[in-house]
Amino acid sequence: MKKTICLLTAAITVLTIGGCSSTSPYEYGTNWLIRENDIPQYYSKFDLFYIGKAPAGYGDTHDIQFNWTKTHTNDIFGRGVRVFAPEIPKPDVENVAEALEYFLEKFHKPGHPFVLLAEGKAADLLYAAMQEVDGMTVENGFIAAYLPDMSPKTAEEIADDFYWDDLKAAANADDYGVIVTWTSCINNEKMEKMPENVYNINPLNWKTDAVAASPKENINAVFYMPEHKNIFWRKVEVKHFCGAVIDPAKGVLAVNCPLPLLHVSGGKFTSNCISIFAGNIAENARNRTRNLIMAREWKK
Repeated sequence: MKKTICLLTAAITVLTIGGCSSTSPYEYGTNWLIRENDIPQYYSKFDLFYIGKAPAGYGDTHDIQFNWTKTHTNDIFGRGVRVFAPEIPKPDVENVAEALEYFLEKFHKPGHPFVLLAEGKAADLLYAAMQEVDGMTVENGFIAAYLPDMSPKTAEEIADDFYWDDLKAAANADDYGVIVTWTSCINNEKMEKMPENVYNINPLNWKTDAVAASPKENINAVFYMPEHKNIFWRKVEVKHFCGAVIDPAKGVLAVNCPLPLLHVSGGKFTSNCISIFAGNIAENARNRTRNLIMAREWKK
């Protein structure tokens, strides 16, 4: 981890507790909602590390959390992606960083492409955890972190936060080693004033300016609907679900969504920003991964 470790303090601590060693809560097979999903690494186009939890209104059983996670990962990215989704016992930066570090040390092959995914508060935790963990570099295979609805930042702030790893805010649909984020404003809802020059990228056309994207550019949305009694009806896919445009004056991505028949709380699709743009995120992750592989081949 990117932390200064005091060996003397550690030695004193070990002596004090009698030399007991702790076991990671993410030891093989433990505390993972999804671990590898039966995809061998040689077959995986890229690995996906996901942090997320179903909103309180959906329920908090293990089955609900697993199905929510599956809908946000396997069902969106397909069979050619290895998925790692830890079940964080206490959602804080330290625990998320430990899970991310465990994934990189125990499962990641250096240089193999990998993508990070989270939204809202989970995105804030993953963003902070990335600053604590080694391996967030293009050389190690880092493609992108898709972190919609994290706390707003400028592109300059993102670059400063990851100066040592040479990461930056995504500028278009093709770059890699990037942070991808936007602040959603659903159907003109009232929001707090955003900071000036806040960074947003439109996940439908991958523009950072006010070029509107129509619903036709929305490949498909993928929602988890736990209220359906039939488990086969709980995943709902909708092609061309909505359009979106960046509003520079408000500092948000304005999204015009149809509301009927979908789980809505206070005018928002609760923690469903990944769901709304699912098809575009998955296609873009594959595109950025291909670009890194092509760049490596060209260098050879």
